[in-house]
Amino acid sequence: MTTADQQPMASDNAHARPKGAAPSGVPWKLILLAAAIVALAVLFWDAAANLWLRWGKQQELSHSYFIPLISAWLVWTNRETVKNAVGAPSWWGAALIGLAMALLVLGKLTSIYLFQHLAMVVSVAGLVALFGGVSLLRSVAAPVAFLLFAVPPPYWVITVLSWKFQQISSVLGVAMIELMGIPVYLSGNIIDLGDYQLQVAEACSGLRYLFPFLSLGVIAAYMYRGPFWHKAVIIAATFPITILMNSFRIAVTGALVQAYGVEHAEGALHFFEGWVVFLLCLAALFGVVAILTRLTKPKQNPLDALTTPDLHASTPSRGAQNAPALIAATLAIFAAGAGLVRVATVDALIIPEREMFAGVPYEFTDWQFTVRPMDPGVAEVLGADDTIVADFIAPDDTPYNLYMAYLDAQRDGRSWHSPRQCIPGGGWKITAHTVVDAKTADGRRFAYNRMIIENGSNRQLVYYWYDQR
Repeated sequence: MTTADQQPMASDNAHARPKGAAPSGVPWKLILLAAAIVALAVLFWDAAANLWLRWGKQQELSHSYFIPLISAWLVWTNRETVKNAVGAPSWWGAALIGLAMALLVLGKLTSIYLFQHLAMVVSVAGLVALFGGVSLLRSVAAPVAFLLFAVPPPYWVITVLSWKFQQISSVLGVAMIELMGIPVYLSGNIIDLGDYQLQVAEACSGLRYLFPFLSLGVIAAYMYRGPFWHKAVIIAATFPITILMNSFRIAVTGALVQAYGVEHAEGALHFFEGWVVFLLCLAALFGVVAILTRLTKPKQNPLDALTTPDLHASTPSRGAQNAPALIAATLAIFAAGAGLVRVATVDALIIPEREMFAGVPYEFTDWQFTVRPMDPGVAEVLGADDTIVADFIAPDDTPYNLYMAYLDAQRDGRSWHSPRQCIPGGGWKITAHTVVDAKTADGRRFAYNRMIIENGSNRQLVYYWYDQR
């Protein structure tokens, strides 16, 4: 075979290889996408592990395992639309990756996982725009945005919401019990039935319904075929439905306890009642959808109004003209992000040396004191590294109580607990609250909180503050 005969074969092979493919025949986009996914997996390994841990540890978040699966299902059911929306790589992808790296570094520096978890979602959006263009990002915007429901809110948000829901659920639950003709008294979040007392704890606050139910409400609104304000009503309805159904659960539990004993408030039956109420929440939401469909013209069947959602059909974008420069910029962003993460985490957490509270001498002339052990359940919720609870009696017989908690660092989900949330749960009412400016013995300025709390005829003065570094 002559050299002239071989040249057409080489030309044919060149034409046979797909445009944009590597010499091996594998598209360069897939190679770079795989490399980018591996790089992000390494960078977000710690954040992903924390996310997985919180999903399993906090029952309010246990539904989060299904959020990525639902997003994937939305993409899969619209795969043809998604495939047709793939455009040229976009510089917006590099910008979003840069934003994700900034959030990741901020999360590492502050030990706040919320920033790191948000960075994971932003990085997904960045990869979509980087390899599929703005057109693809526009098409899959809903599934990507839905991933935000898998991001746990800060612990203090859950604490405040839980306290609010406990109060509202307790009041409504007691009102429902009274409608049944059962004598009941409410003190804080403690329901007194005479022979039995029920505490509306965090597990009964309703947040374990709200977070998964809100996610389902958003999906239902997205699937709903109707005007935008109908969709807004569906999402907004999840809040009152959750509160009312949880209050109904508390009322039913109280009635069962009054009639058959406290075992109806504990164990498997309590768990079963929770699932029944969640199903009732779904039925109530479907009822809202049914009412909304009756308001449309022409009227439609509620089942027909909830259909498989269609993703936005988008024309493929032209994107960046200089793909090598875009790739180089993205690689530089990854390298810079990895370097900054390394710098942010290279030093071990510095914890100052201190004496343990167990060594406090309590040397007060003519004062009496009693150190009380911390309840294990309360200690677990507080998450403090050292605590002290002590009762004092002054020479004039005035009683005092001291509570102190120390945390080595406010990280990994551990944070302060405010008396403004804890005190009302014990049946006390805050009647006055002011912030007072003061000075220490060495002249340093600091502020402390002054509260007056009441419970029936009992009245107490409370001071509290936080020392942080």
